[in-house]
Amino acid sequence: MDATEATLSVGTSGRRRSLSDPPGVSGAFYLRPSGTLAGFALRLPLRPPAPGAEAPVLAWESAELENEGRAWLRFGRQEVCRAVSVLCAEVPGAHPYVKIVLETAFSSWSLRLPGVRWPRPRMVTLRLFSEIRPA
Repeated sequence: MDATEATLSVGTSGRRRSLSDPPGVSGAFYLRPSGTLAGFALRLPLRPPAPGAEAPVLAWESAELENEGRAWLRFGRQEVCRAVSVLCAEVPGAHPYVKIVLETAFSSWSLRLPGVRWPRPRMVTLRLFSEIRPA
């Protein structure tokens, strides 16, 4: 992954607040020979609960995007399977690359992420933008 950015936000469509901008996203994208996205396995570190503490990790993965259009999110012992929106396109030019955009939404209660302190569930949106350049 040459350039990757992820954001977690929470709230309603009119009022969203950033929950986390996970630094150092790691993992892999699996592309079919046709260039379509077959799946992915990503690890997104979240803000540590205290200075010096180890950052908790949100895992996001899917193996059959074309057939299912769903992905698993795992945080600690909690997990949820949600629909995922996918854009995967080749960008031509002097330095061509593949652009990938993923987005999903889930209830704040389903994963109990740190930083969500409301007595009632809120929708959390996870967006990821990535560029992959040939070696």
